[in-house]
Amino acid sequence: MPPKKDIPNLLIDATLKLAAERDWHDVTMIDIANEAGVSVADCYDHCSGKGDLLRRFVKRVDREVLADLDSEDFNEPGHDRLIAVIMARFDILSEYRLALRSIIASGGDLGPADGLRAIKTHFGAMRWMLEAAGFQTSGLHGSMRVAGLTAVYARTFKYWLDDDSTDFGPTMAYLDRELSKAAGWDRRVEKGLGKASSICGKIGKRCKSFSVKKSPSPGDNSPADVPPDQATSSATNT
Repeated sequence: MPPKKDIPNLLIDATLKLAAERDWHDVTMIDIANEAGVSVADCYDHCSGKGDLLRRFVKRVDREVLADLDSEDFNEPGHDRLIAVIMARFDILSEYRLALRSIIASGGDLGPADGLRAIKTHFGAMRWMLEAAGFQTSGLHGSMRVAGLTAVYARTFKYWLDDDSTDFGPTMAYLDRELSKAAGWDRRVEKGLGKASSICGKIGKRCKSFSVKKSPSPGDNSPADVPPDQATSSATNT
C-alpha cells in the first residue's frame, strides 16, 4: 500500500490516464482506485468523486506554475509576465492533452454542485496567475480582472487543445492578442471606477455639508426647542 500522502496524486494520475484511454463519462471511481493501486476505501478517504480529483489536479498545476517563479521575472512588463505564466501552465498541461480533450468533450461530466465548485476553482487559479504576474486582484476592479482573465484563458485553452505545433507558438500569439484586448478593457474599467469613486466622494462631501448646514445651532429656539407652556402662551398673545 502506498503512503497515504501519495494517494491523492496516485488517484489524480490514474484519473488522467483513464480519461486519455476512454470516454470520460465511462470512467468510474472503481476504475480509478484499481488503476491507482489503492483500495476503494482509501479512495473514498481521499476524494469525493471525479470532480474533486479534477479540482485537485488544477490546484496541483497551480502549485507547479508558482514553484517555478523567479524574482527576476517581476522585472518584465506585466503583459509579458502574464503570458509567461499562462504559457508555463500550458507546458505543464501538455502531458495531459488527450485526457483533457476527453474531459472537455463530455463537459466534465459534472453535476450542478461540482460545476459550481469547478468554476470557483478556476477563478481561484486565475487569481493566483494574475498575482504571480504582479497584478492586483483585490476589490471590485480586481474581481473584474479575475473574471476577465478567466474568460481569456477559457478561449485560449480551447485554442491550445487543437494547437499541434511543437512550441505552441500559435497559442502564444493568440493569447497575446486576447490579453491586449483585455488590457484595453481593463484600462477603461479602471478609468470608469476612478471617475465613479470621485463622483461618490463629491456627493458624500456635499451631503455632509448639507447636513451640517441644516443642523440647528445650540442657541437657536426652534419650535421643537420651546417648552409646551411657552409655546401656548406665545400663541395666545398672538
